[in-house]
Amino acid sequence: MDLSQIISLSFWFNLHSSGLSSIYERLFFILFAVFIICGSVCRIMARNKKGDRFAIMSYKMTAKMFMTLGILGILWFFCAYEQVYFFGARFWFLVFVLAVIIWVVRIVWFVKVKIPILKTQGSAKQETNKYLPIRKQK
Repeated sequence: MDLSQIISLSFWFNLHSSGLSSIYERLFFILFAVFIICGSVCRIMARNKKGDRFAIMSYKMTAKMFMTLGILGILWFFCAYEQVYFFGARFWFLVFVLAVIIWVVRIVWFVKVKIPILKTQGSAKQETNKYLPIRKQK
């Protein structure tokens, strides 16, 4: 394969693309299957994690990313394999890569920035609530 074509826009936005070679078929199928497996593992880890609700939230976000992108990737792979005119085009892979980058940045932002803010807010709320009277339940 001539790798100089990867730089050209006509390569990525050509709707009449040829089929995938056998190496790329296996590679894409394995990649998207690994995404689905990682999503399942993250979902299981979120279910088994007790106590830390922020870790559970981050596991659930990661699982949702992996499962969504894995299923959409398998769908794109099927359309590319069957050489469907629009849905099998190469630019969908660029959209897929862009979605992965955006989603990973959002998850990292949530874990590194948002969770510490939520933890400090929660501890401040507990500190103020300890002085408030608690209504007795009947």
